[in-house]
Amino acid sequence: MKFSIVTPVFNGKKYISETIESVLSQEGDFEIEYIIVDGKSTDNTLTIIKKYEILLAEKKYPIKCNKLTYAWISEKDNGMYDAINKGFIKATGDVYAYINSDDVYEPEAFATIAKVLQRYPDIEWLKGNNSFIDATSQITETWPCFIYNQMWIESGIYGRNAPFIPQESVFWMASLWKKAGPINESLRLAGDYYLWLQFAKHAPLWSIDKRIARFRILETQLSNRFMGEYRREQLMLSKPKGLLNAIVKLFFWLKSLTPESWNKLFLFTYPIIFMTRNKQYIDFDENNVPVKKKAHSFIA
Repeated sequence: MKFSIVTPVFNGKKYISETIESVLSQEGDFEIEYIIVDGKSTDNTLTIIKKYEILLAEKKYPIKCNKLTYAWISEKDNGMYDAINKGFIKATGDVYAYINSDDVYEPEAFATIAKVLQRYPDIEWLKGNNSFIDATSQITETWPCFIYNQMWIESGIYGRNAPFIPQESVFWMASLWKKAGPINESLRLAGDYYLWLQFAKHAPLWSIDKRIARFRILETQLSNRFMGEYRREQLMLSKPKGLLNAIVKLFFWLKSLTPESWNKLFLFTYPIIFMTRNKQYIDFDENNVPVKKKAHSFIA
């Protein structure tokens, strides 16, 4: 199995090393093709990128997978999604993912994804659990294993009226990208939302009950500074309507207003209200073997 990972970056010198090392340090029976697309940074980003190229060429960086190829592009682009699409044009792997230049993968992320896909070749895209980290790389919160309904994704409900799909923990087969990609480059912020809408037209999203990635929360992030614009792009892409959307919106709105001590009530009522929800996810048995299981609520 070969992973093709793309990182778009522009002036990301502060955290790009952590992101790069989280990819290069992955250990297991697979290959990694890592492609960094730099938007002609004016800080020290390109120097850092080249540093790892030199370390790998001189065999001074330990490779823990079967084979690792490292490539980069540095040129003006039309934004993050243009950069990501450029990266995937060059990709030759079986499994794709992209990770931004301030986020990181968990140490066993690729081994976990490979294990699941080898056991269940019918799965076309999947996601793991994710954590949130601060500017000092300390974990501030960890999300549970949310279960996602294919029809709801295609309808645009997630990320608007139900939990987000955490981009940094999502992987997909190259064949799915060829059917659904590339990302709409006219978007500035909601390219991940767009991609999930396209993927859901072809295949269900499987959740894995293991931590896969860490998302860094910074005040300077575009997603924090321009959430209104993100919402406008979502509205342009999809306008969830109907009774189902209204009930989902009301359910998660009420949940957001209540204390955590009420969580059991929402977990209990969810399967009663939403009888046709997605129920399948991936867990691991005592021997760390992936097993398909049935969830009773919106989390595993």
